[in-house]
Amino acid sequence: MSAPFKPEIRPVREADLPAMAQIEATLQSFPWTSLQFIQSYAEGHRGWVAELDGEVIGFAVTSQVLDEISLLTLGVRPDHQRRGLARLMLGVIVEQACEEGAAVMILEVRKGNQAARSLYKRLGFIENGLRKGYYRAADGREDAVLMALILDEGGR
Repeated sequence: MSAPFKPEIRPVREADLPAMAQIEATLQSFPWTSLQFIQSYAEGHRGWVAELDGEVIGFAVTSQVLDEISLLTLGVRPDHQRRGLARLMLGVIVEQACEEGAAVMILEVRKGNQAARSLYKRLGFIENGLRKGYYRAADGREDAVLMALILDEGGR
């Protein structure tokens, strides 16, 4: 019988940044670099990691301006995907954002990333726009779907 899956979700620390970049590199064709994670951290963007048995297995980075929080990137190590970790991390982020007075969470997601789009829709995000050619892709450019979640003090 395997042990229960109970990762800790906590604020990112500078020491987590290399692991975040390593996970990102396994997930994206054009990933954020270690330097981009370091710059994001230095600029005051907020981050969370999911840690299990002392290892970073997932991460998220957000930026907040006034009452709007943007999900900049989110990733789960491939061997821990499809276990509810992204949903768990987003729940923590939404709860914190609500406590801090955010009214809306926004994000961009690759048009072809059906798994992520489905997850966001299940969490209540609505598709509300398209950015043509927003992402680099192996065969040129890929559109970004804009999504938003209206927040309230009740956590959503």
